[in-house]
Amino acid sequence: MTLLAETPYTPCYVRNEFLFDEQKGHGEFTKAVVFAFRAEPARAPMFQVMLDSGACWARVPIHMICSKPCDPLPLQQSSWWDSYGYEFTVVALPFLKGHAVTALGRDGQIRKGNYLFTVDWMKTGWSEVPDQHKNHHFIALESGPWISYPNNRLVWHDPSWITPAPDREWKTPSRSYSVES
Repeated sequence: MTLLAETPYTPCYVRNEFLFDEQKGHGEFTKAVVFAFRAEPARAPMFQVMLDSGACWARVPIHMICSKPCDPLPLQQSSWWDSYGYEFTVVALPFLKGHAVTALGRDGQIRKGNYLFTVDWMKTGWSEVPDQHKNHHFIALESGPWISYPNNRLVWHDPSWITPAPDREWKTPSRSYSVES
């Protein structure tokens, strides 16, 4: 069982309302460093952080993390999916490092950001179904909030060789490929 895994150490801010059970601290922020990802089935993506006071907090949901003080983004816009299960891997994909990306939210808004790292799922029912498997790519939006979006909601930008124009008629693969079956 994985449950908790190290992430790249990433400076951030935690929304103070999380630190006060949403009873006060709205619009205030505390500097922190994200250092781990936590997954629980049917729960929003969560992080473990160290605050600048030395306090360590667990289970901080994605919509309470930002790269700079900013307006909040609703949880439903922060992540397309809850965590699939307890077992996953965290990787900062070198190929995506530093890439700018645009993300299409449920509200139809396109938001710009930069890649942080990826969580991929294993040993869960959905992670084994070809047309249901989704990576969670973690992105720091230019406006501040962090998001977690799957491949089919992101367009990557690299002016040295990418000319964004995804084919909107592509279909998600629905079959598994095996040499021996």
